[in-house]
Amino acid sequence: QQQVTAELLELDDIYDFTKPHPVDTKLPAGPFSQKVKPQARRIKLSPYQYEMINYQRMLLRKNIWYYRDRMSVPRGPCPLHVLKDCWVQGAVDENTLVWGQGLIDWLPMRNVKLLVAQIRTPEVRFGAWVKRTFSLKPALERIREGRREARSPELLSQQVERMR
Repeated sequence: QQQVTAELLELDDIYDFTKPHPVDTKLPAGPFSQKVKPQARRIKLSPYQYEMINYQRMLLRKNIWYYRDRMSVPRGPCPLHVLKDCWVQGAVDENTLVWGQGLIDWLPMRNVKLLVAQIRTPEVRFGAWVKRTFSLKPALERIREGRREARSPELLSQQVERMR
């Protein structure tokens, strides 16, 4: 019951900006006569809207997800923290197909409302930056250096001489 009251209090803070407000429609008499912050406009949610909001919360709260990796192999079930780890490792991104309870088909992660926001927390962004900066970039530089050495003119001329 405490959870229900907490959700009701949270829903009371949602405002409807589609309805005109007197401050928005009335032109100000002078340059500084308008209030800095207009009065909040509270909305009443229909039962359907309320259920949709609760469904989205439940979907993210249960954290049961499946995703398709780069080879389109389904992986899962995995909780949200596994998806965060996969994001840091570079296995998933916004275009990765995901499926969860209530979804009809596989969708790109960016199309599942609130999922990318739940995954790309500041900690995950920092972890991805650390991995990219201190792990991937030095490894790429080593590979590029090896390829530069393989493209040296002496080696190319020896290959040409062998083919003659």
